[in-house]
Amino acid sequence: MPHILALDISGSVTGWCHGAHDAVRPISGTVQWRRHEGEPEDDVLRHAGIWLGQMIATTGADEVAFEAPIKRSGGGFTNSASQAMLMTLQGGLRFVVVYQIRKPADIVPSNTVRKLFLGRGGYFDADPKQLVQAECVRRNFIDPDQVQGDRCDAIALWTYKAAKYRPELKFNPK
Repeated sequence: MPHILALDISGSVTGWCHGAHDAVRPISGTVQWRRHEGEPEDDVLRHAGIWLGQMIATTGADEVAFEAPIKRSGGGFTNSASQAMLMTLQGGLRFVVVYQIRKPADIVPSNTVRKLFLGRGGYFDADPKQLVQAECVRRNFIDPDQVQGDRCDAIALWTYKAAKYRPELKFNPK
């Protein structure tokens, strides 16, 4: 039975979610790899790589997915320095995945995830992050008092991957 680890990677707060594909409620949270303001990027990369290696080993994940960097996702508000850090961070973490599980991480654009999770990938009447958060609560994947944007994005990504085995996870407004 596949065990999925999904990450919404950021240089500040990264959302994560893991569970077997048939989990009723996957486990999720956030992690901050930058320990203090002004910490060198190499230290952030080291913290992130160690954390991911330990997470894969602890959870037994055999499928890993990352939300695609904004450059591939087609939008967003990331400045060029943050985008460069994100690309570097994702590259380093992609190496950790291949090293640990011997296959690459699945890099999934956010609009692809939202299409499965919300029923459409773009042109929203409200903030898509808030819609994802509300859908996570509606599906009982997270308690309302635990909602956090990056965490909910990781839950949506986990759902996208798990739906490959469980089509009933695709958006259904009922």
